[in-house]
Amino acid sequence: MCVIFNSCASVPVATDSYQVTRTASNKTKLNIPKVQSAPTEPQKTELTAIKPIVPEESAPKNHTYFSHINLNIMRDMENGSPSSLRKAASSLRKSEASYDEADKVLLAIASNIMQIVWPTERIDWETPSLNTETSYMGAIKSAKNGIYDESTGNVDFLTIVLPSLVVLKIDDVSEIFELSEKALLSGLELHSESVLANYLLGILYKKSGLYEKSLQYLQKASANAQDCFQTGYEYASALYLAGQLDACKQQIDIITEKYPSNIKLLNLSAHVSYDNSNIAYAEECVARVLQQDPNNLEALMFRIKILVDKKDYIHAVSLLDVYSRQENSSKAYLLMRAQIQNDWSKNTTAAVITIENALKSYPDDKEVLLFAAKLSSSMNTMISGRSAEQFASVVLETEPENETALRYSVEGYIQKKQWDKAYALSKTLISKKNRDDGNFDNLFNHVKICLGLGKTDEAWNTISPVYRSNPQNEDIIQSYIDVMLGIGKTSQAQNLINQLLPTSSSKLKSYLYYKRSFIQPSEENTLADLRSSLIANPRNSDSLFRLYQIYYKKKDYRKAQYYLKQVLALNPTDSTVKNLNEELNRLINY
Repeated sequence: MCVIFNSCASVPVATDSYQVTRTASNKTKLNIPKVQSAPTEPQKTELTAIKPIVPEESAPKNHTYFSHINLNIMRDMENGSPSSLRKAASSLRKSEASYDEADKVLLAIASNIMQIVWPTERIDWETPSLNTETSYMGAIKSAKNGIYDESTGNVDFLTIVLPSLVVLKIDDVSEIFELSEKALLSGLELHSESVLANYLLGILYKKSGLYEKSLQYLQKASANAQDCFQTGYEYASALYLAGQLDACKQQIDIITEKYPSNIKLLNLSAHVSYDNSNIAYAEECVARVLQQDPNNLEALMFRIKILVDKKDYIHAVSLLDVYSRQENSSKAYLLMRAQIQNDWSKNTTAAVITIENALKSYPDDKEVLLFAAKLSSSMNTMISGRSAEQFASVVLETEPENETALRYSVEGYIQKKQWDKAYALSKTLISKKNRDDGNFDNLFNHVKICLGLGKTDEAWNTISPVYRSNPQNEDIIQSYIDVMLGIGKTSQAQNLINQLLPTSSSKLKSYLYYKRSFIQPSEENTLADLRSSLIANPRNSDSLFRLYQIYYKKKDYRKAQYYLKQVLALNPTDSTVKNLNEELNRLINY
C-alpha cells in the first residue's frame, strides 16, 4: 500500500473525489461519481479525464498531481501503448536538473507500464531518480507484489487504472475481479480508446474464463496498437480459448510476419494446428520451440503427446524419460505415463499405480478423475477404492453436460448391469453426440442397455438405420447382430453371419464364430465354433470365457480354469474374473 503524506504535491487531490467504502457484507465497493464539467463550461455528455485542448489562458485546471503537464502528454500516458508511452516520454525529455517531481513520477510510471505490460518492448528513455512517494507509484509497487491497491483515491485515469496492473502478476483474479472490472470500465468511460485499459480488462476477463467477453477489449487493444506483440498475441490466445480457430490462425499469421521465431507464438500456433488436425505443422512448430529452448517442458510434453497420437511409442517413451529427469511428479507427466503404460505396454497394473499417485497429488483435478474413470471402466476394477461411475460423478457435479464423464459413468453402470441408472445417462449422451466423427461407441452402449432392460424395439430402431447407412463398418455389424439375436431374429442373424464369414477380417471372423456358437444345435458344433473363433483371434476374451462357462457347467473345473486363466491373463485387474478364478481354486482343491 502506498504511503500518504499531507503535502498536496505528493498525493493526488481532486474536487470530485472517488470513494472506496465497505458494504455491510464487508465487500469492497468503488463509488465513482460522474465527472462534472467546470462551472464556466456547458455540461459535457461524455466523461473525459483530459478535456479538449483550448487556449491556455482559458483552459480549466484539473486539480490533480499532473495539472501542469501538457494535456496531449497526459492523453498519451492514458493511452498506454508502447508507442504512446515513448511519445509521452519524448515530450517530457529535459535535462536532469529541469525535471520537477511530477515529471519524474510520470516518466517512472511510463517505465513501469512498459516493464509490466509490454515486456518485449524496449525502454528508450532515461528515468530520473525519484524520491517522492505518490499514490501512482504506490499502486505500481503493490501490483508488482500481487496486491490490488485500493487507497489511490481514484482521482484521475491513472489512479483508477494503475491498481489493475496486478491482473498481469497473478493467476487467480477472482478476489479482485469485481473491483478491477469496475475500475477499468470507469477508466474506459474516461478514455474509451486506451490500449492499456482495454488490454487489462481483456486479460481480466480471459483469466476469469470469460473468453468471449475478453475478445472485444483485446481486439480493440490490438487494433489500436498494431505494432505491439502482447496485444496481438493475447487477442489470438483469447480467440483460441473461445474456440474460434480460423480467426485465431488468421491473427497468428499477421503477428508471425513480424515475430516468426517467438516461442509463445510458435507454441500457440502448434496448438491451433493440432486442433485443426494439421499434425505435421503442429509438430514442426513444437520442434522449433525446442530448438530454441530444449528445457521447455510444456513444449516437450506436447511433442510427446503428438508422438503418442501417431502411435510412435518408442520415441514418445524416450522423450518421456528425458522429461522425467527434470519433472516426474507433474500432472502432465503422470497422465502421459499412465496412458503409455495402459495403451502401449499393456501394463495395466503399472497404469493403475501411476494414476493412484496422480490422485494423491491432484485429488480434485478433472483430467486425473476422468483418466481414473477410464481405467476403472476398461479394467472393471476399483481404483483407490472408487469405481468408474464414482470418479465420473465428481466431474458431473460441476459439469453435468461433460460427455466424457457421462460416457465413463454409463460404462461403469453397464459393467454392474445397473441398466436403469445407465439408461437415463445414456439417453442424455446419445442426444448430444455428433456421429459425424465416425465414433459410435455411445450408440453401441445405448443398444446394450436397451437389450439389458428389454427395450427391444428401441434397440432395433436405434441400430437398424445406422447399419443401413454403414453396412461395411465392422463394429456396427457386431452391434446389429447382437440386436437381432437379442430380439429373436435368429435365422436372419445366422444368414448374415454365414454370408459375412468367408470375406471377414480375422477380428470380425472371430466375433462371428463366437456369436454363431450360441445358436448351434449341438454342443459339438458350439465348441467347434468357439475353437474357430480362437484360431481367428486367440485373444478373444468372450470366446475364452464362453468355454470356461461350458466346462464349468459340466463340472470339468480344471479345463474350465485353463480357459479362465487365459481370460485373467488378458484382463489381470478384472475383479469379477479374479473372484471366479479363486472360486475355481477352492473347487479344485476341495
